[in-house]
Amino acid sequence: MKIIVADSCCLILLAKCNLLGILSEAFPVLIAYAVFNEVVNNDTIKRFPDAKNISDLIKDKKIKVIKLKVSDRALPIYMDKGEAETLLLARQTTDAIVATDDGKAIKACRYLNLSFIISPRIALELYRLNKIDFDRARSSVEKMKILGRYSSDIIADVILELEVIRNAKTSHRESS
Repeated sequence: MKIIVADSCCLILLAKCNLLGILSEAFPVLIAYAVFNEVVNNDTIKRFPDAKNISDLIKDKKIKVIKLKVSDRALPIYMDKGEAETLLLARQTTDAIVATDDGKAIKACRYLNLSFIISPRIALELYRLNKIDFDRARSSVEKMKILGRYSSDIIADVILELEVIRNAKTSHRESS
């Protein structure tokens, strides 16, 4: 089974779209301690409902926080501590997929040969796995366009793929 190793930007965006809890029920979700520190603290919990949601998922053990020792030379490129620990955790985890929306982290995943997924594709996968319905998947992806930093092309590609999957599911039901 694949294990999701998420960074801050992805956690926050999925929480804002009410998909993080569903993801954590479908797959094991790990976060590095540095990500936890960035996302869940007294200030963020008071100011942002999504931080409270993430904190609750951690308390309910649906998201597991992993503390790593990170050396200055652990990665061949400079990154923020949360992203660096996320990539190191993914390197140490069998069957890990890095969940990130950070451009630099995506480039590092390619360089390090780590599997990765962006938030709109997580919504797509949750729909493909019948964890959410089409309308919820589409509205989440559209919300990500507003909240995230995605190009219209990325959003359009994901919405088109959602339509293709919906048509395939409809055709399959009709032929059964």
